[in-house]
Amino acid sequence: MRKLLYAFIALLLTYSSTKAQTEIKGKVIDGKDGLPMTGVSVRIKGKKTGVQTDTNGTFSIPISGEGITFIISYIGYNSQEFIISNKDYVTISLLKKESKLQEVVVVAYGLQAKTTLTGSVSKVNGNELMDIPMTSVDEMLQGKVAGLQSVAVSGQPGALQEIRIRGIGSINASAQPLFVIDGIPVNAGDFSNNTTTSNTLAGLNPNDIESVTVLKDASAASLYGARAANGVILITTKKGISGKSIIGFNSEYGFGHVAYLNSLAKPLSANQFTQLSTEGLINAGLDTASATQYLNSVFQANNGYNTNWLDLVTRQGISQQYNVSISGGDNKTIFYASAGYFKQQAAVIASDFTRYSGSLNVRHSINEKISFGIDINAAHYDQTTPNQSGNFSNPVLAAFSLRPFQHPFNKDGSYDYSTADFEQIFNPIAIAHYNRNLLGNTKVLGAIDGAYNILRNLKFTSKLGMDYFNLEEETYLNPFFGDAATTQGNLTNIYTRVFNWVWTNMLDYYKEFDKNGYLSADLKVGYEAQKSKEYIITAGGVGLPELTTLPLPPPATPEIATGNGTDYSFDAVFSNLQFNYKNKLFLSASLRQDGSSRFGINNQYGTFWSVGGAWNIDQEEFLANSKIISGLKLRASYGTNGNGEIGNYSGKPLYGFGTNVSGFSTHYNQSPGGAPTNVGNPNLTWEQNKPFDIGLELSLFKNRVSLETDYYVRVTNQLFQSVPLSLTSGFTTYPGNIGSMQNKGIEFTVNATPVSTKDFRWDLSFNIAFNKNKVTSLNGNQDIINGTQIIRVGRDVQSVYTYLWDGVDQATGSGRWYTDSTKKATTSDITQVKNAIYGSNSPKGFGGFTNTFTYKNISLSTQLNFQYGNLLFDQWGFLNQSDGALFSLNQNQRELRRWQKMGDITDIPQYVAGNTSQSNAPSSRYFYKGDYIRLRNLTLSYQFPRNVLNKMKLENIVVYIRGTNLWTKAFDTNLTFDPEQPINGTNDLQVLIQKIFSFGLNLNF
Repeated sequence: MRKLLYAFIALLLTYSSTKAQTEIKGKVIDGKDGLPMTGVSVRIKGKKTGVQTDTNGTFSIPISGEGITFIISYIGYNSQEFIISNKDYVTISLLKKESKLQEVVVVAYGLQAKTTLTGSVSKVNGNELMDIPMTSVDEMLQGKVAGLQSVAVSGQPGALQEIRIRGIGSINASAQPLFVIDGIPVNAGDFSNNTTTSNTLAGLNPNDIESVTVLKDASAASLYGARAANGVILITTKKGISGKSIIGFNSEYGFGHVAYLNSLAKPLSANQFTQLSTEGLINAGLDTASATQYLNSVFQANNGYNTNWLDLVTRQGISQQYNVSISGGDNKTIFYASAGYFKQQAAVIASDFTRYSGSLNVRHSINEKISFGIDINAAHYDQTTPNQSGNFSNPVLAAFSLRPFQHPFNKDGSYDYSTADFEQIFNPIAIAHYNRNLLGNTKVLGAIDGAYNILRNLKFTSKLGMDYFNLEEETYLNPFFGDAATTQGNLTNIYTRVFNWVWTNMLDYYKEFDKNGYLSADLKVGYEAQKSKEYIITAGGVGLPELTTLPLPPPATPEIATGNGTDYSFDAVFSNLQFNYKNKLFLSASLRQDGSSRFGINNQYGTFWSVGGAWNIDQEEFLANSKIISGLKLRASYGTNGNGEIGNYSGKPLYGFGTNVSGFSTHYNQSPGGAPTNVGNPNLTWEQNKPFDIGLELSLFKNRVSLETDYYVRVTNQLFQSVPLSLTSGFTTYPGNIGSMQNKGIEFTVNATPVSTKDFRWDLSFNIAFNKNKVTSLNGNQDIINGTQIIRVGRDVQSVYTYLWDGVDQATGSGRWYTDSTKKATTSDITQVKNAIYGSNSPKGFGGFTNTFTYKNISLSTQLNFQYGNLLFDQWGFLNQSDGALFSLNQNQRELRRWQKMGDITDIPQYVAGNTSQSNAPSSRYFYKGDYIRLRNLTLSYQFPRNVLNKMKLENIVVYIRGTNLWTKAFDTNLTFDPEQPINGTNDLQVLIQKIFSFGLNLNF
């Protein structure tokens, strides 16, 4: 029996040894992010024997004997040779070549080498987003991607960021791109109800981001179908890398000030205000003595104060952040975990932001067949936000409009908030002390996914993702003074909960059609379902106790206690097919059918598609030995995608219940009732976008220089608009799909290393985009006029429509306008003036320019952003350049240029107290050129040398100083506000953008 047992053991050992020597299994991963790589060639040197890795990055190859040399190769990566001896499983890491053409990028539902792409895709690496003193990733994209315009609606930390990719593609629906985080389409934007501005993406710590990919055209984006019309932004968070565990720590601390303030915008001092007002009162008919008496009795001009309200309302901002992370793993399991703290005080009082964040990512392979992963990103942030616009409690309005004779404190040091001293605009210092406008947001983004390799080249993946956040808003208006003085205070609390889940299931099949792998195909087929629910509770009342220290004062008179909700759902089937011939020719096609709850019952489903092709010309024999051209690629694509961001119930006829439905109460005799609120449209459907793109990618001099250019035309039709309806229906309009527009343009991107020596290296990156928008049809081709903007067929969708200002009559000092668009006649009588198109709020061009200089261990990096060709509107300019019409408010320095005597040549009319000429009416006078250049980032860093790190037993140490928004050049010297304004170009007295000077430290253990 013992002999039999020994024989059996010997047989097992012999079998194991034979097996180990007849087959090698392994996995190929990206050497930077640890992600599995599909389609990598694994070949035995000197033989034709070879395989490619499957969709999970694994391979199995038969061998005979030991000491065999393997060659691992993949497009865009450095090939690797190694010898395997006495091993039956290996993990191989490949490193990317230094070329933008050759990098691997995250694309819709997968990864691809950039050389294999048929679409227009841009990538921003996560190291470009680290340690920047900004709250959200979308804010950091400004100037980094050709064709992507990113602007802040406010300098408020955590404010909404407006992004447009290749122009504005809608009139009434959203023009924002779709954000997808780790494969989950998320609810992005401002979901607050009582806060001036907020941004759900501010809940994602940018330091946890591995990369951002921007999908611009049909071939790249149409796999997202109904929501891809405005482009798609894919955000990938950091994952672990197999190998030694690495602990990272970084910290940054900085100080902030107002980024840009033209001296002409500054308010008048006490002496200047007195002089100007006296002149204005005399021009209105008073003598000097009466004018002086009026100023002293009404404005207390002789009280001795010379308050600089701009200095009081602005402050030295503070920005700080601390992040710690740990990552590592082995060939079975990789992990990444992090925690972060971020705090920023704006350069304007009562504007703050604090975030606590954490993340955990785990990937585990049970065996060569089954693997799974868990992703969790969680954060909570608190935001304090002041009012903006013309609100009397807006500190920015107060900074420019309060008189220098007004003072924030009484003689005893208490806050002065009397209506006698502050008869119009409230004391902003007291408002900041007594009032509260708070928002707290808890956000959790999580997913669990699994993969099963059914066959070597057939893989099934399933991912269940969750995007959850809840907002708690509190608005406390004190009972002493201000907006709620007449109701003895007001307290409003709003709770908003949004829960969004997405379930994606996909089969991925890879097939080689010949033994040499010259022709291969990759087919993806999937199903995706999404459901999002929003729930809102609002409670509030008036009549608050005069105890401002109470955290939640009980109102004496509850006024509102309501709850409401909204939801939407999507479901889709999709497929993507890609052909690869000898790594030279690539063809792709995608097809997706989406269904949405938002649309009319007759049109709830839509079909979207794309086709694309690419030719790697550098792989042809005639360029094989070129010493100049390292890479050359031509690509083109066309297709359709949709825009479904029209509101959740626009297509449905609705009833409403409550006290204010369609402008009246539905209650009758204290019993609840209902009334129609929306007529709906059973045929309402998606706005349809048809983008065409042709691009050229070129790499020169062993990848020292790379260029990429794209020409695109995107036509959008079936625009979502309100269509007039007979009043006999009880409604004035119904929602319909009418109208179309076109965006076309050119994009250029250049990356180069002009100098590279042993000790010195210079890298540069430049991008610029030119876009032209044109409305091609409207309902009955009738103009749509909204304030100073007009939407007209044949014109830009943001065309400016206003009176044309001609300056000042030299003889009389009166303001003067052109009578109409012909500019053949002028008048000082505003009733004789007609509006005309003056220009557009849309820029003609914008981009960014980055330079990095490295000398040994010292690095200097600069990033410039620029924009030109657009107009900016100072919609509140009539307050502080009022020509005396609003002489009780302080004026700005431009008013000192006023006309005073016959023959004066100026653009500011005579200052007349109580001026009734309406020279301060909205006109081209308050529009400025929006051309500017801004030094967005300047960083000087020092990396400790390796010999020092070894002694300290550290992996890396970097110390740096950084400046953000340090310098701004506005090309219109009369511009009285920051040139970086929202997409519509309108200044709304929002929180001022700040420049930040900071210093930081990065450590790796």
